[in-house]
Amino acid sequence: MTDIPTTINGVAVDFGASVNEDVHDRIVEGLKAGIKTSIAPGRVLSKIHISSANDQHAMPSRHAQEKAVDINGVKMVIGYPQGGDVTAIVQAIQTAFESYAHRRENFGPFFKKKLGAPHMVGGHGDHIHLSVN
Repeated sequence: MTDIPTTINGVAVDFGASVNEDVHDRIVEGLKAGIKTSIAPGRVLSKIHISSANDQHAMPSRHAQEKAVDINGVKMVIGYPQGGDVTAIVQAIQTAFESYAHRRENFGPFFKKKLGAPHMVGGHGDHIHLSVN
């Protein structure tokens, strides 16, 4: 178990008020694989907002197991459908996380995959949900 750092590869990380930052080490490793200032060519990612980690969820949620995070913010809700920086960065984060060996769930506005295969699940149009095995 480890705390999600406040900076990942030069990207500032802030947290929702109820977020418990103590998560499985693989979540932090997965974030490091997909959170970088230059994750999307020609775009700069300077900050992410973790709205959920090890908090407010009941078992068997991956959050309650300390193996999931939700990344979101106003810019994603407004900006993703419009294309541009937000769209490119969200797509790049989800794509990069798919290459992480221990990824389990990768749900967001770009795609929804579980264990690398398309997975039908509701929601996630306004945030990225990442979980690990």
